[in-house]
Order: sequence, then C-alpha cells, then structure tokens
Amino acid sequence: MQYGYRLANLDGKPAPNRYGVVIFLPDALEMLVRPIRERFDPDYSLISGNLVLVAPFETELPLAELSSVIAREVAAITAPTIEFDHLGDSYPAYPLIYWEIRQNEVIDRLYKNLYTSLDLALPYRGYTPHVTVAREISEHRVMLVKEKIYPYLPEESFVPTAVDLVAPIAGEAWVSVRTFPLRVEE
Repeated sequence: MQYGYRLANLDGKPAPNRYGVVIFLPDALEMLVRPIRERFDPDYSLISGNLVLVAPFETELPLAELSSVIAREVAAITAPTIEFDHLGDSYPAYPLIYWEIRQNEVIDRLYKNLYTSLDLALPYRGYTPHVTVAREISEHRVMLVKEKIYPYLPEESFVPTAVDLVAPIAGEAWVSVRTFPLRVEE
C-alpha cells in the first residue's frame, strides 16, 4: 500500500488507512533534537520530534469513529509532566537510539488503554516511551553515536498540551489529522 492514498486491495475493497498516535515535542525541545535527528535519523523529515503512544497501524475504522475512541481515552487523563532522562537503544532487535522518558504512570496507562481500545496487540513487552534521535546506525557504531549525542540532550521536562492522530500523506510525510487537547491541572 502506498502512503497517503486509499488504494483498493486486490479483492476491490478499500485498503485500510495508516495512522499513529503521538505527542509532539514543544518547539524548544524540537529545536534541541532536530539537528541530531537530521544527522543520525534518515527519517527525520517524515515527522517532527514526537513521543510515540501508538506505533503506526492500519485500520478500516472511519476517521470519526477512530477519533472518538482516542478522544475518550485522552479525556480520561490529566496532562502529565514528561521528564526526559537518558539515551537508550533497542539494538540488536531494532536499529534505534532514543531519548527515554522517566517512568510515567499516566503515559503508561494511556499507552495501554489506547492499544486496548483500538483493538491492537501491544507491539512488544518492555516498551519504553521515547523520542527517536537516531536510527539505522550499524550495530558496531551504536556506542560511538550515543557518546556523540549524549552531551546535547540534558535532562528536560514538559507538560504536553495535546495528543495527535497522525497519518502519512503523499511523499510519506506524517501529519496530524486530529488533535485531542489534554486537560491541564490547575
């Protein structure tokens, strides 16, 4: 299936749409990770820096129904403080280096509830919410790249204002198709 186009399957039925659910980084943190991603992540231009809540998935649900499911789960939480901690990696299983967030019960619950409500299997055990900063680095260069990146990623935190449903458009870039505001504690 090509990204961004609703193609028919061989049986003539519409192909499922692709989506993901993310929290975009605020501008200040995006400016911090962008130069690193430009250098070490070949996919940096496809989507702005983000914290993935639901990895890309395919569904035949209409956008309105999908949005309703996500809105219900997002409305059930209050915006948490997201604290970035250290660099991690998922080598050798996946070629990713990421900026990991500290354990966060609200994000963990939202992550699991979204997967359950969307009737998706959790991708793998041990998921760590993170922002990808490098990918497709050869296994023998992982430590070298992490050492180069580490000084530029201090401990940071932010309170997100929204969760976004994203989808690919022509050219494979992913954009927000719906935004779900988060409640902020007063």
